[in-house]
Amino acid sequence: MPKNQKTTVTQLKTKLDKRKICICITLVTAALMLIYEFFLSGIIPVSDESVKSGIDMIVTRALGGAVFITILAYIGYKVMNPLKRPFLRSVLFAIPAFVVAVNNLPIYPLATGIAGVTSPLWQVLLLALECLMVGLFEEICFRGVIFLGFLEKRRATTKDRFVAIILSSAVFGAVHLINIFLGASPGAVLMQIGYSFLIGAMCSVVLMKTANLWLCVLIHAIFNFCGALVPRCGEGIIWEPMTVTVTAIIAVAVTVYMTVAFFRIKARECDRIYK
Repeated sequence: MPKNQKTTVTQLKTKLDKRKICICITLVTAALMLIYEFFLSGIIPVSDESVKSGIDMIVTRALGGAVFITILAYIGYKVMNPLKRPFLRSVLFAIPAFVVAVNNLPIYPLATGIAGVTSPLWQVLLLALECLMVGLFEEICFRGVIFLGFLEKRRATTKDRFVAIILSSAVFGAVHLINIFLGASPGAVLMQIGYSFLIGAMCSVVLMKTANLWLCVLIHAIFNFCGALVPRCGEGIIWEPMTVTVTAIIAVAVTVYMTVAFFRIKARECDRIYK
């Protein structure tokens, strides 16, 4: 066999071996997290159930985040530099996604007093840490490993990139079905699957354009925190006509923005993640 063919075969075997190792690590991590969720959650001696649940979430997601950061470093995808150039241009591109995340906060109800935060500051900070750990774990796992894994084989054409987004976002949405077994109502879970799919697709476009996974982590964490602040740490009316109207306008505008941005993405922008 010619030397260049041997080199190609060796590289292919190395890549396949890496994939097998990553799949094994992912499955073991998922199993450990499920064991903790179903059998060990709640063992922390705290009387407040919401605090106890938040601590459990921080522990499991921090563990999962650390594992998937290690996997990303092992695979070698070039998305982990938080100040990756052109940093300012990347931040500017992601601003509409941050607007979606911040708008998940019931701004008008909080401003007018029909909703409010009643929990002490330490519980709000605990929620912020929980949301950061969830954003860290889910973005590194689903965007950093799963989406980029799909994209590695499907990035030459717009159709390829579209399929990679759909597949990874569908996986991300479907994973939330587990919440049915944790006591959530089917309607709430279906809604969660829907917006998880959309957030996943949006973050996938941001990642392709910026090659900066940390922007996706922040978008996801802010979205979760803003959406959970009043339900978890306060009380009052969240959805009223003004909030619904503003949310619908932002959703349509950002959908158009991300769709146009997606169709302008070139294969070379994705190639820099892998080279």
